[in-house]
Amino acid sequence: MTRRRLALFAWAAIASATTTWTAGPGHADNATSRARATPVTATWAGLPLRQVAARLAEIGGIAIVVDRRLDPDRSITLDISAEPLDAVIARVAEAAQADVAPYAGHVRLVPRGGAAALAAAEQMRATELRAAGASLRARAMRAATCSWEDGAVPRELVARVAAEAGIEIDGLDALPHDHFPQARLPALTHADRLDLLLAHFDRRIEWRLRPGPRGERPMVAIVGLPAVVGPASPALHGTPPRRPGKAAPPAGGPATYTLTVAAPLDELLSTLARRFGLELALDGAGLARAGVAPAEIVRLELKDVSREQLLDAICAPRRLAWHIEGDTLSVSAAAR
Repeated sequence: MTRRRLALFAWAAIASATTTWTAGPGHADNATSRARATPVTATWAGLPLRQVAARLAEIGGIAIVVDRRLDPDRSITLDISAEPLDAVIARVAEAAQADVAPYAGHVRLVPRGGAAALAAAEQMRATELRAAGASLRARAMRAATCSWEDGAVPRELVARVAAEAGIEIDGLDALPHDHFPQARLPALTHADRLDLLLAHFDRRIEWRLRPGPRGERPMVAIVGLPAVVGPASPALHGTPPRRPGKAAPPAGGPATYTLTVAAPLDELLSTLARRFGLELALDGAGLARAGVAPAEIVRLELKDVSREQLLDAICAPRRLAWHIEGDTLSVSAAAR
C-alpha cells in the first residue's frame, strides 16, 4: 500500500483540557465552541492536505482526521483572513472535494456523500448509549489520550482500545488489513477512538451487549455504517449569493434553493449564512431556553424553496425564530 492510501491523523498536543470535546455524543461544550470559532489567518499555495489538516488541528487543539480514501497529498491553495476554524475546515474540504463530518470528539474529512452515514451513526450511538447499562456506558465514555507509531495496524489499535475500555469486540477479525501513519491524539472517549478508527472502513461499534459467558468482559460488535442517502454537509443549489457590498444578481425571479442535509444545527446555519452572504449570530442562551442543542442533527430534503422557506423549515420545528438585519442572520428562541 502506498503512502497516498494511508489515513492521515492530525493533532495538537496541549497541556490544558480547554479544547477537549465533550463525552456526550453529538454535543460540544463551550470550550469546544470557542475552539471551533478560533480565527484563522493563513495563505496556502499548493500545500498538501495532510499539512493543512495538521496546522488546523494545532490551531484548534482538536483531532482532524483525513479519511484513508482521500489523497493526503492533494494540493490545497487558499487565502484566509480571520475566518472561524470551522469555516476554514469547510473551505479545505471543498478544495479537497470532500465532506466534513463533525463528531463529538473529532472532525473528519470524508469522500463526497459519505458524511450522512457518519452523522446517522453518531445519532445511533447516542441512542444506544442512553439505553445501555451504566457499566457499559461508563466504559464507552471514559476518556484517555492515544498515540501509535508509523505503520500501526488498525485491527491491533481497535483491540488496544477495547482492552483499555474493558470490553470484548465481536467482528474484529473481519476488519480489513491496513497501516496507519504515526499519530498523537488529544484526550478522546473510548467510543470516539473506536469511531475514529472504524469509520475508515465504513464500520462502527453497536453499543448493545452481545450474549457471552457470565463474568467475562461485556461484548459489543462491529457493524456497518447505516445506509443513508445524502451528504451531511449541505448540498445546496441555487443562484449565487449576494456578498456584502456587491450588487445583487440579475433580475429573473427570486432565488430558489434545493437542499439535502443531515448536519448539526449550528454547522448548517453557519454554512447557509455564508451561502447567503451573511454573518451568523446564533443565540446560545436562546437555544438553551428552547431546549435545542447546537449540535442537534437536522435532516432535511427541500426542493426549489425560497431562502425564507428554507430557514423556516429549519427553525420552526425547533421553536426558533430567525431574522435578517443588514448583513446578519440572527437565530434565537421564538417568542412565546
